[in-house]
Amino acid sequence: MHLNKCDRLFFVLFFLIAFTTVTIQFDADDEADNFDEYDTDNDVPNVDESESLLSNVVNDMNKTLTNFYNHVTSANITTDNSTQSGNETKKLVKCKDMVYEEADAEPVVEIINGSVLAKLLQIKPDVTSRDVEADCVLVLFFARACPFSAHAAPHFNAIARSYPNVKMVALDALKFHGINAQYGVVGVPTLKMFHNGRPVGKFNGTEYNIHSFSKFIHAITGQNPQGLLVTSKDFQGPVSSVVEKETDYFLVTSWLFIFVCSVYYFMQSKWWRMIVESVQNNWRESEAQHEHND
Repeated sequence: MHLNKCDRLFFVLFFLIAFTTVTIQFDADDEADNFDEYDTDNDVPNVDESESLLSNVVNDMNKTLTNFYNHVTSANITTDNSTQSGNETKKLVKCKDMVYEEADAEPVVEIINGSVLAKLLQIKPDVTSRDVEADCVLVLFFARACPFSAHAAPHFNAIARSYPNVKMVALDALKFHGINAQYGVVGVPTLKMFHNGRPVGKFNGTEYNIHSFSKFIHAITGQNPQGLLVTSKDFQGPVSSVVEKETDYFLVTSWLFIFVCSVYYFMQSKWWRMIVESVQNNWRESEAQHEHND
């Protein structure tokens, strides 16, 4: 008797399942015979003789997923450890000791302009690394009309006394806007540290107080502060802590330019033509009505 295709396929599947079952039974018997060789306290997994092929496949899949998860977790831990090691081996800059004219002179913040800042940040070619002593300059880019700059001002004025070997200067970024792009200033207040005229750090914190500034300086220079105290004198200057209303002529010019461009492109649109045609039609109708009444 000839078998059709469906019967042949069913026969082949039945033969494969039977062969697999016999193989599993043989492996289970062998493992049961060898089970006595292991210590029962080690939780060695045993194979049940009645376990089906489907459960074996599921167990294999679980083992594979578990091994993959352990591998990914181990890779993440390795990456975190390497990143932490890289942060720990980051070199600190070596600041040159500052000499004051008077022995009892107190370090203060200096308000400078763009040309003075360019002189302070001149690069000396003999200083090639952070390990070489060089001038450390901490620059505060601020704006008199910015409330955040006014809030940070007394704390920045006070931090100058805590680190006498770091020169503290402040520059009005709104007044000397030409150098903002040169030093990567996109907002105020911006605090940047320079070593031998090269930027070595930027303050990215959200709290503008003396303790945050001290942590920032210590992380770059390794120096410890000589006291952290904000007095009433620090609120008076050199950097003003009072918000001053100033007219930003560049901002006014920008808004005027935007307004002129908007009006020009609106006059080139179909909406402007529709408005003009509507006004002309109403004008003609009113003239015709006036002539008819006369």
